[in-house]
Order: sequence, then C-alpha cells, then structure tokens
Amino acid sequence: MEDQVASSEAAGTTPTVKFQEGDRVRQVGNVGPLGTVMKVRIERTRQSIKESGNDSPGVSVMVLWDNGTTSHFVTESLEKAKH
Repeated sequence: MEDQVASSEAAGTTPTVKFQEGDRVRQVGNVGPLGTVMKVRIERTRQSIKESGNDSPGVSVMVLWDNGTTSHFVTESLEKAKH
C-alpha cells in the first residue's frame, strides 16, 4: 500500500488540499452560516480500476456548520471565511 501511495505521489497525482482541519469556511456563492472543517479526506482508487494512469484522487471536506449540521463538499464548493 505504501508503495502505491509513493508511486502516485512520484507521478504527481497527489492533490493540493487548500483546507485543513480547523479552518473556517463558507459555501461559495451562498450567504449562510459559517462552518469549521472537521476532516479532509483524500479518496484513493486502485490502479487496476482507474480509467487512465493520470486520474488524480478526489478530495472531500467534512464541515460542521455553526447551526449544528454537518455536510460533505468538494474543495471547489468552499472558500475560506474572511475574519
């Protein structure tokens, strides 16, 4: 497993993650509650089921909103909140 991770990193397929746990965020284009990033998950796909060798893994972000709900987003749907 570590060999697969190392080879995908060497191939340049490791995604750049712009959020980390504890960041304050809001949904892009939406006026609503702010939230806190609780978890960032990088999806891994076995090489044998990838359509092409260059497929980068997906990234999902779990957010705990100030109103008490949780949601999962792709990184393009969120932006850091301005303090």
